[in-house]
Amino acid sequence: MRPRWIVFALCLGLCALAGMALLSCEKGVPLSKMGPPKYVGSEKCAECHSRIALTFRNTLHSKVMQDTKKNPRAVQGDFITSDPLVDFTPEDAILTHGVQWKQRYIDKDWRVRVAQWNFETENWSPYNPKGWKTADWRAKCGYCHVVGFDKETLKWAELSVGCEACHGPASNHIDSRLEDKSKTIVNPASLPFKAASDVCGQCHTRGKSPDKKWDFPVGFRVGDYLGPQHFKVVEKSDKSAWWPSGHVKMHRQQYPEWRESAHAKAGISCKICHSVHEAKTKFATTMNPNNLCLSCHGNVSTDPVRGHAPIAGAPQHSDCIGCHMPPTGQSATRGDERTHRFRTIPPRVTMELGGGDPANQPNSCNHCHSHKNQKPEDLQKALDDGKKLLLKSAGASMLTQ
Repeated sequence: MRPRWIVFALCLGLCALAGMALLSCEKGVPLSKMGPPKYVGSEKCAECHSRIALTFRNTLHSKVMQDTKKNPRAVQGDFITSDPLVDFTPEDAILTHGVQWKQRYIDKDWRVRVAQWNFETENWSPYNPKGWKTADWRAKCGYCHVVGFDKETLKWAELSVGCEACHGPASNHIDSRLEDKSKTIVNPASLPFKAASDVCGQCHTRGKSPDKKWDFPVGFRVGDYLGPQHFKVVEKSDKSAWWPSGHVKMHRQQYPEWRESAHAKAGISCKICHSVHEAKTKFATTMNPNNLCLSCHGNVSTDPVRGHAPIAGAPQHSDCIGCHMPPTGQSATRGDERTHRFRTIPPRVTMELGGGDPANQPNSCNHCHSHKNQKPEDLQKALDDGKKLLLKSAGASMLTQ
C-alpha cells in the first residue's frame, strides 16, 4: 500500500498542473478589448506552427515572389546566352515573379521587364512588350502575390503568399486567450465548402473589380463569399481568356471553371484535391492524379474492352486527367495548365467550334494524338466505334445471362 504522503504529493501535483492550465487560459487579451487585427508575418506564425511552416516554405505560394537582394539565387533565367529580349541584368531586378512555369523580373521602377524566362522550354518569350513601361506591377499584380495589399498606398505587409493571405491578419490570434484562439483566426478547413474555395478563388480567377479599376476582388476578406460585389469574372466572349467551348485559355482561371463543374455542384472544394501547406506533386495535389480521382470514383472500370471510355483498336486509357482535365490553358507555354471543368472535350467539339483545327479549339484527344496528322474526325470515329463495341459487348453479355 502506497504511503499517504505519496498520494498527497500526486494530488498536489495534479492540482498544480490544473491550476497552471487555468492560469494559462486567463493569459491574453479578452475579445472585448481587442481592436482590428493586424498582419504579423509568416515567421511569427511559425513560432507556434513550426511543422506546418516547415513544409509550407517549399510550396510555390511561399516562393512566388522573392527579393533578389535577400536571395540573389532567386534569379533563374539564362542571362549568359545572348538574347535580344534581355535588355537588363540580374542586378536590375529587385524582385522575381514566378518559380515553376515562368519567371518575370521587376525593376526598381516597379515595371515588369519584357523578357520572361520559361522553365520547361528553357527560353525567353516576350511579356507585355507594348505596355510594360507604363504598367506598375504593384497595381496590376501585387494583390495576389503579397499579404495585406493596400490599394491606396500600393504597399503590403509581407512579400509573397504567406499564412495570412488565407487565414487573415493574425495579431489578435496571437494576443488572445487560449479559449479564444479559434475565434480570432480564419481556418479555411472549417469554412463551408464554397467559402473555403473562395479563399482560393480570390486570386485563381481573372476579371475586374466592379469599378473596373482593379484586377482583384476589392473588399474581399477571407471567410467572405466571393461575389459580384467584389469581382466580375472575365466574360466568356473574351477570346483571349476562353476557348469557343468555354474552357480556360489563359492562366489564373481555375476558380470560375470549378464554379461551373459537377465537382462544385457536389460540394467538392479545392482542398479536397489540393494541399496548401505542402507540395508533394507539381500541382500540389494530395496524391498522384489517378489515385486522387479513383479515391472518389472507385466504380470506374479499367477493363480494356468493357471499361470506362473504350476506344476502338486501343487499350483502356489509364490517365484520368488526360481526358477529363486536358491542358487547355497557358501560363508560360500553351498547354501547361489544365482545365478545371472536369469534363472531356471530344474531338467533335474541335470539328464544330474550331473548324477542325485543334489550334482554334483544343480537345482531349489531340493534345496527345497530334502526330502523324491525326485529325479530330479520325479520333472521334475511334471514340464512336468504341462505344458501339461496348454496347455490343453489353448486349451479348445480357443474352448469356
